[in-house]
Parts: sequence; C-alpha cells; structure tokens
Amino acid sequence: MKINKLIASALMAMTIVGLSGCNKFLDKTPLDANSDATNWTSEASLQTYSWNLYGDFDSFAYGSGWTRGRYHSDVLCDDYTADSFNEFTKNVPTASGSWTTPYERIRKANVLLARVDQVPDLSAEAANHWKGVARFFRALHHFELLKTYGDVVWIDEEIQDITSDEARLKSRDSRVTVADNIVADLKFAVENLRTPAKAGANTVNKYVADALLARVGVFEGAWEKYHQTAGGHPNDFYTAAKNAANEIISSGLYDIVDGGYRASFNTLDLSGSKEVLLYRAYTVANVNGGKVGSAHSMQGWSNSSTPTWGLTKSAVENYAQLNGLPIDNTYDDQTFEGVFANRDKRMAATIYDVAPYATGFAGDRGIVSTTGFWTYKFVSIETRDAMKNNGTWDAPSNDSDAPIFSYAEVLENYAEACAELGNCSQADLDKSVNILRARHGGMPALTLTGTDGCSVNGTPIALTDYYKNMENVSSVLIQEIRRDRRSELMAEGFRYLDVKRWKLGKLLDLAENKDANKGISKAAYKAYLLAHGVTEADWNGDHNDKNPGIEWSNFWTSDGYKASYFTNDVDANPTQTGSRVSRTWNDKYYLEPIPSGQITLDKNLGQNPGW
Repeated sequence: MKINKLIASALMAMTIVGLSGCNKFLDKTPLDANSDATNWTSEASLQTYSWNLYGDFDSFAYGSGWTRGRYHSDVLCDDYTADSFNEFTKNVPTASGSWTTPYERIRKANVLLARVDQVPDLSAEAANHWKGVARFFRALHHFELLKTYGDVVWIDEEIQDITSDEARLKSRDSRVTVADNIVADLKFAVENLRTPAKAGANTVNKYVADALLARVGVFEGAWEKYHQTAGGHPNDFYTAAKNAANEIISSGLYDIVDGGYRASFNTLDLSGSKEVLLYRAYTVANVNGGKVGSAHSMQGWSNSSTPTWGLTKSAVENYAQLNGLPIDNTYDDQTFEGVFANRDKRMAATIYDVAPYATGFAGDRGIVSTTGFWTYKFVSIETRDAMKNNGTWDAPSNDSDAPIFSYAEVLENYAEACAELGNCSQADLDKSVNILRARHGGMPALTLTGTDGCSVNGTPIALTDYYKNMENVSSVLIQEIRRDRRSELMAEGFRYLDVKRWKLGKLLDLAENKDANKGISKAAYKAYLLAHGVTEADWNGDHNDKNPGIEWSNFWTSDGYKASYFTNDVDANPTQTGSRVSRTWNDKYYLEPIPSGQITLDKNLGQNPGW
C-alpha cells in the first residue's frame, strides 16, 4: 500500500486528538461514545493508528507541497551551494522544531506501543509486529535528536501528565545510552517485524528496520571513533551496521539495476523497483492515475529560473575516472567537455552535461545554477512534455516518488562498516561497493590489497593529500569507500552529517576548503558559451552595472572559477555591493545548541559545549 494512501486513509479513518481517537469504520459505537479506552478493538485499529506515523516520512523524502525534505537541502554542505549564503547557527535559539518535532513524534509511537496489549485476542506474533512498528518509529525520531544534539532525553513510555515535575524536569541521557537504546529498539523490530510479503507493500518491515539499523550503526560508530566519545564502543555499532546490511543483502529481495541510477528519482511509481526498500508515493488527484492529491516541489524547484543549487568543484572532482581511479594530472577542467570526459557515469546522471548555467546566461529552459553545474538528478527531462501537459512539471505539483531507504545506501553502509572494523574482504567489496561502481558508475572494481589498501586493474591507489591533510585517515580503503559513498549518494541529504560524524568540520569552512565555493572554470564557461551562440559582447558587456555582461554578472575566484558567494577569495566586480561573507568552522558546531526555552522549562537539561 502506498504511503500517501496510508496517510489519506488515516486522515479519513481517525482523528487523533491528544491520546484519544475515533474510528467510525472500526465499530458501531456512536461517535460520542467512542474513546481511547474503547477504540483498540482489533489488529485493524493498530494498523489504522500506525498510518498516522507514516506522515512523518515527508521530511525523509521530498517534503510536501512547498516544504523541503532531506534531498538536495543541505545549506551548509560542501557538495553544492544554495541560492543565498547560509551560516552556521550563531546564537542559541529560544525554540526549535528540531527539538520539539521529534519528541511529538516519539509520543505518538509510544502511544501505539502502550495500546498493543489492550487489543483483545491478539496473537503474540501480531502483538510483537506492532510493537516492532512502534519501536521502529521511536528509534527513528530519537536518532534525529541524537544527530542534532548528542545527549538527549530518552523517552520510552507514554507520559500521562506532561506538566508533572517527573515528566518535565529530566536530565539528558548520554549519547552512548541513547544510541544503545536506539539499537535495542531496532533489533527488537528486526526480530519481530513481518517480512515484506506479510507486512504489506511499502510498509515498515524487518528489512526496513535493518536499513535504519545500518544507518544508525555507521553514524554512531564513526561519531564515537573519530570524536573519541567517552564510554563509547564504536565497533559494536559498526558490527550492528554490518550485520543488518548483510541481512538485507542475503535476503535476495533487492538489487542494483544497470542504468537504474536516475530512475529511482524520476519515476512516477517506485512500486516495482528492486533498488528501493521503502518510498514515499506522491500523486496528483486525477493525474497519472492519482487518487489522492499529495505532491512536492523537488523537480519544479530544480527547474526554477531562480539560481538552483549547483554542484561544487569539490563535489565534481570527487567523481572517479571511468577507469575506476581518482582523477589525476591528466584531468582538464578548462573545457566543459574535459570535465565530463571519461568519468564515473553517476556524474553525468547527476549533473546535466549539455550546457552550463550561471548568472547572466539562462540556459536551456531558462535554468540558472549557482555554480554553473546544474544538478538535474531529480528532474525527469525525458517526460517533460507529458508532465507539462498534465500540469505536474512545476512546483508544487510534482508527483515523482521519493526513496526513503535505498538499497544503494545499504551497500555503502555495509562497505564502510567492514572497512572501519578492519576485517574487510574482497568478497565484502564485491557484494557491496563494487556492484554500485559497475552498474551505476560503469567502472571496474576495487581490488583489496593487504588489509587497508586497494587498487584497480593492478594500479594501486595512493592516499591523497586531501585525505591526509583534512581527514587524518591512514587507510586508502576507507578513503575510496568514502569517495564512492559521496558519489553514489550525491545530493541525497547525507553529506553534511557524514562530514560531522567523521569529524571533518573544516571541510565546511570556506577558507579551509575553497573548492566548496567554486564551480565551473571561467575558461570552460566562456569557451562553451562562445561555441554555442554567445558573443564576446554578451560575455564582456560594458563592465558596468547597467550592462555588466555575463563575466561581470558572476563572482570569480582569484584562480578563475565561478564562485557562489562574495568571499575573501573572490574578485570584486562592479555589480557587487556590501561586505564579503565568510563561513568559519568552530568545533562547537558539531552539535546544535539546546533551545533556551527548553532549558527554562527544564533546568536539568544543561547546554552543549561551547554554547
């Protein structure tokens, strides 16, 4: 059953008010007599309530309407630059949805968990399945809190009186305790949730729980290892991630399809995809077979004439060559064709390789990019005309489905966990990252050399200065697995958190990592435009604010690259006014500050370091 149908049915079937609900489809009791005490009459009532939890997946997909989900939305990421400059949190906020929203969702999960045993004549198998569903969602939202704040309050029961001191005045639990509890919830879910065939199409099942467990495991394993967390046990988390991912791989239910990379983000119906474990289905009523109106803005926003978020020089140079090796001194970015020549096929599936787009030159369909590299991974150019005719090409009426858990992420998590544990084998690489390299990237496999080195077709890969200077990683194997992860999951909402868990905050500092503010080279951009109908007069203009021309309409770094923001490394031009911007890293940014309003309510919360 598609998630949007679940949500719609839930809205029709049950209105949740506080802890009570009414469902006129589940009993014959008059509405004014129905209550929380009488509502939990059958397994169907548990299922109906659970549909209310699926609405939370919007933020893990493409969002809803004009809101944004996780995809292509990291405003502080070094993979791409936003249409306006963004800074790290500078001041402690009074309130934040990053704190309150997960706790609201945790409360809903705990309500379901507390009601399962109230249902009469429920089999032990059914009871444990629905408890698994509740604990999955409880783990999911505690994980959101953990990633953002570190130490947080673990809530494992339904709180009857939220105004009581017992409920209100709680100290935060350590991140290690919270992470252990998350893993315990997910292990229970894995052991008790039904298989996909029994749980129902596109619903939370044992392998979806495994996918979340693998995600949690590599995140917390890396955090505790690289941040040297007191009392941490990173290898236990890496082991949990490896085992969970391996369960999914061994199931034989999922696969990576040749040429299927962009299809996961550009299809109207992911129900037949072997590359996706769980997805958010979007439809527009009476269009493309849609029964319920539920759409997003990802595709329309990517097509906007407002500068869309282009990939950076840092991201582009992460993609390997088609021979499977990292780029070397033969790489030529002074021509547009040179940038794309003989590269990992995932690059051209993510960046449109037909024309660069930057301020002053509206490319094909009027699109403008912040870096000159247009990210079209989520845009279905092939079906543009049909979508325009249906009215689903523009925001907020896009109806392409969005992956929530992909098989590609599972394989990347498996490879990373194996490498970090120090026991990675060639067989481990061959059933994970090498499948992605071959079928999505069109590249040869990584061959393990020793315990932490690798080569491609007999050519060894060296540890690059980038990794030695920025990451303090001594393993070439970890370097290449991280490189592939970045390429495979580009713009999917992982990079910012990856940088933080690996303790690489300096990569987000525009003085330390200047390539995070660069895009296409001026030479490549000009040569391409002049070869495609743009004149020297269009390029040069009059070099003034009345007719600046393309060159002077953009920022350029001192070494000749398109820049997104007016930083210290950017040459001024006549159209620029105002002060230069900067983004400087401080280690306190690894965790967000606890909102001051929450500390006022609960003096025992304390504050994160540096805030």
